[in-house]
Amino acid sequence: METKKKIMNSAFRLFAEKGNEFSLTEVANEVGIKKASIYAHFASKEILLYEVIDQEIYEYFFEIDEKRRDLKSTFEMILNYYRRSKTKRYFWKRLLLFPPAAFERTLIKKINMLTEQRYEIIRDLIQSDMENGYIRHQDPETVLYSFLAMIHGLVSITIIYESENLKINQDEIWENFWNGIK
Repeated sequence: METKKKIMNSAFRLFAEKGNEFSLTEVANEVGIKKASIYAHFASKEILLYEVIDQEIYEYFFEIDEKRRDLKSTFEMILNYYRRSKTKRYFWKRLLLFPPAAFERTLIKKINMLTEQRYEIIRDLIQSDMENGYIRHQDPETVLYSFLAMIHGLVSITIIYESENLKINQDEIWENFWNGIK
C-alpha cells in the first residue's frame, strides 16, 4: 500500500504542476519504480488520476466540520485546507479551470453536486445570521458569492504572487468583509 500511496502523491503533484500532461514515466521515476509497476496498482493513467482526484474531492468537501456552524469558522476551515500546501491550491485551480475531459460526466458532476451542498450550508449560515440580527437583511445569494469571491481571491493571490502565506492579513480581511455585511 505504501507504493500505491507514493504513486498517488506523485500523480497529485504532477497534475497540480502540469495538468493532464504528466506521464506515468514521470510518476515512476519520481517514486523510484519501473513504469510497469504502476499497472499493478492502476490499470491506466485515467484510473490513477480518477482515484487521485476523487480522494482529494473527498478530503476537501468532507473536511469542513459541520458542528462548528458559523460563517467565520467556515471561512477559516476552508483557508486552513488550502494553507496546507501550494500544491493543493494549484491542484484545485487546474482541476476547476481545466478539468480532464474524461471526467466531465463523473468527477466534475460530483464536484458540482458537492459544491452545491457546501453552498447550501453557507447560504443557511448566512440566512440564520440575518434572522438572528448578526447580518443586516440583504440578498443572501449576494453575500454567499461575496464570501466565495473573498476565499477564491485569497487563494488566487498566493498563486499569482507566489506567496506561501495564505494567512496574509486574514483576520483584517475577515473583519472588512464582516463589517460590510453586518
